[in-house]
This record gives sequence, structure tokens and C-alpha cells, in this order.
Amino acid sequence: MREGPQLGVDAYGVRRCGSVMPVCKQPVATLTLQTFAKVFLGRRLESYYFLHMPEEITSQIKRLAPLIEEDSDVFRELSTFFGEGAKIEMHRDDLSKFLQDNRTFEVVRVSGKSYKDCVYELVDNYPEMMDAIGMLRYYKAPAGKIKWEEVEAAEIAMGNELTTNAYGWAPDAWTIFESSETEHSLVAIVALDSLL
Repeated sequence: MREGPQLGVDAYGVRRCGSVMPVCKQPVATLTLQTFAKVFLGRRLESYYFLHMPEEITSQIKRLAPLIEEDSDVFRELSTFFGEGAKIEMHRDDLSKFLQDNRTFEVVRVSGKSYKDCVYELVDNYPEMMDAIGMLRYYKAPAGKIKWEEVEAAEIAMGNELTTNAYGWAPDAWTIFESSETEHSLVAIVALDSLL
């Protein structure tokens, strides 16, 4: 099990302390099973719950959403989000929840001087995010060590700005990647209700 920062806020906005509490949203039973799989059953069972290999990710996307073209932004960003290098591993159920029927998908990219700037940029310039029914997002950290307390502040700001719908999103998950860029950036993959 990967550990999050010393202080974190889970996907429900609950502040967690201690080095063994993961920051990503996963049920306790899943975390227990993941640990059990690593210790006793090897990677075979673990890979059932977490997507690790690029070909496994692409085959899952194709199976769940055959109409999304492989060269599209949505396909590419989903592959990145669930791919290698993410500092918080994502559960495969987040992909199946995200790619439900009767949804359309958009990719929004923003950048700023801080992670929090990116959140405000997203909220201010893309008001359709208020109508989202699911969101997967990842931050790209500028070169150097990730400052987890700044990511935490950005996620708190996200929850404060989107209080009307944020806790009804299915799924609502985030991760972060290291990069060589000089600016902070945020990529949001958004699911909207196609029936509206």
C-alpha cells in the first residue's frame, strides 16, 4: 500500500493524520485486500484491483467505452491518469464508474503558479464543471519535491468551490505526477450527463 503525506484530506473532505492513511479514496476493505494480496498472494490478485500495465489500461478503456477513439484526448488522458508514475495509485473501479453509459467526456487543462491557482482557474473559466457527474484529475508538479501540503490546500479549495455537486460525483478521484515543467498544472477529465 502506498502511503500518502503525513497530513491529508480524503475524497470526502475528512482530515486524516498519520503516515499510514492513504490520501486516495478507497474503501478500507479494498486497502486490506490490497495489502493481503501483496503479502500472501503476490501481484496476481493485486493487479485485479489496480491497473498497472499500459496495455491493461488501454484494454479496459476499450472494453468499457468502445466509442472513445484511441487517438482522442479523453483516451490519452485516462491512460495517463491510470498509468505508471502516478504518486497515488488509482483503483480500477474508478475507471468503470467514470465510463458509465449516458455520459459524455471532456478534458480541461489549466496551469498556474500554484495548485490552488489551477483549481481557481478551472472553476472560474470552466463553469460547466459545476454540472459534472464525475471527475478524474491529476496535478503535475514542477521540478523538485512534491509539496503535499499545497496539494491538500488545492483539494480543500476544490471542495469549497464545488460544494453543490462535488460529493455526488462518481467518481471523484485525483493523483499527482512529477514533471520537469516550471509551472503547476491540472488536467481534469470530466464526465457530463449526455441526457441533459
